[in-house]
Amino acid sequence: MRKIIVFCFVGFSLLINAQKGNTFPAVKGVTLDDKAAGLPMKNGKFSIIAIAFNRGAEDDLKKWLNPLYDNFMKKEKVGNFDMAEIYDVNFVFVPMIAGFKKIAEEFKSGTDKQFWPYIMDTEKTDVKELQKQLGVDDNKIPYFFVVDKEGKIVEVQSGKFSDAKMEKLQEAIEQ
Repeated sequence: MRKIIVFCFVGFSLLINAQKGNTFPAVKGVTLDDKAAGLPMKNGKFSIIAIAFNRGAEDDLKKWLNPLYDNFMKKEKVGNFDMAEIYDVNFVFVPMIAGFKKIAEEFKSGTDKQFWPYIMDTEKTDVKELQKQLGVDDNKIPYFFVVDKEGKIVEVQSGKFSDAKMEKLQEAIEQ
């Protein structure tokens, strides 16, 4: 049994690492504030892309939202520091949840308007193909990709939030 667990862990680690260095697949869509958007972004900044492929990822994703907001989106200064200025990155949340278009208005009405520019609804994206291109096996957990200025994936984290995972995202941007 131990061998099976070790094999699964090593296989999963290799899969996540296999994504690094690949170009993030092209995805087109529109933000909740009705602005055209596309990934990867080509505006000279790193990007943090959070993706949920299933409503089952929602609980884990919610635990990431405040730390992601505080580190990458917050614009007000805390003391002498503004973390969003230190990490001048694009942040995009992509809910690739089946039937999202049907609940988009409800989702929009339940989401603070300041977050609308960061939430992208995809247009005619083949979810299964995107999962395949990103090497996503478990669609019940959220995924967080750091994409460099050229559109290459430089870090991937997934699942439950931890400070160590957040630090890996930050380190990838700092390099």
